[in-house]
Amino acid sequence: MDKQRLERYTKEYGCRYTRRQKNKFLEVLHKEMAECGYESTDIQGKRLFSRANNVLYGNVKQMKQVIVVPYDTPEKRFWPTVRYYPLNGSKTISKSMVPLYVPAIVLFVVLFVGVYLVQPKISDAMAGLLVSSSMFLIAILLIYNLLHGFSNRKNYNRNSAAIACAVEVAHSLSKEERAKTGFLFTDKNKQYFLGAEASANYFHEQHKQPELIVLDCIGKGSCMQIGFNPQNRKLAAELAKHDPSKTTIECVKLNETMRSQHMMAYFKKAVMVACGELEGEDLCVLGTHTGKDTELDEGLLDRVKKMLLGYLKHQS
Repeated sequence: MDKQRLERYTKEYGCRYTRRQKNKFLEVLHKEMAECGYESTDIQGKRLFSRANNVLYGNVKQMKQVIVVPYDTPEKRFWPTVRYYPLNGSKTISKSMVPLYVPAIVLFVVLFVGVYLVQPKISDAMAGLLVSSSMFLIAILLIYNLLHGFSNRKNYNRNSAAIACAVEVAHSLSKEERAKTGFLFTDKNKQYFLGAEASANYFHEQHKQPELIVLDCIGKGSCMQIGFNPQNRKLAAELAKHDPSKTTIECVKLNETMRSQHMMAYFKKAVMVACGELEGEDLCVLGTHTGKDTELDEGLLDRVKKMLLGYLKHQS
């Protein structure tokens, strides 16, 4: 991996939560992909007050395979351990309830105690004003965190490393291979997965159904898995054959429950490459949503890059 490119996307443009942060990142990404001769297509998705800005690089009429990377970064969770299951959307949602709502409940309790128990007993005007201001600030923070959330500054594994890997692959392809390979960077990759939905609709409108290879949390972990949607086992197996380590990669069929609350629910012809640690039967990634997401295994990134290149060159 190019160390400057890796640092660019993990550190300089490693937080992509606000619209301003995303736009700055996309400016740099456009320049890098333009160096490879890629044309870009904006794919917009809208739902109520939410807007997704996806970018597809390549000629949609010619592309046979598309590398997909979720480029936005998650919100901050004020909890010591946050579990993320890249191949199991339902389990990710169930395990995120405590990190999301317990801190909010604690703030609500503090707010309740301050307003109904502490403030009525304060006779000093200045002290009362201080308590009232503090309670108002806590209420604002509580509402903002639940409705919008705070940006998480460190996002090496989710998914800055995958962005760097995808750009490396783009630069490593020949002119003929680039004509058949597209790169899709999706936005709004949570809750309604607006980015994935808009992208799937776009391919449908263009009467195209290319093979999609999604990269999610490929930066560290002792276990690599390839999740595949129903009827895509062959694609997963073919991709796994090009693993340079010659290690057996488990290909996991994503059932309806696993695809619920997951971007893979919108893609029919797709597989997802993910790394992490096994927790029972599920692949688990720790540290996302927190300041602990600062570790990467460059050897693992090179392995994923070579596997992708091997597969793409074999298809051309």
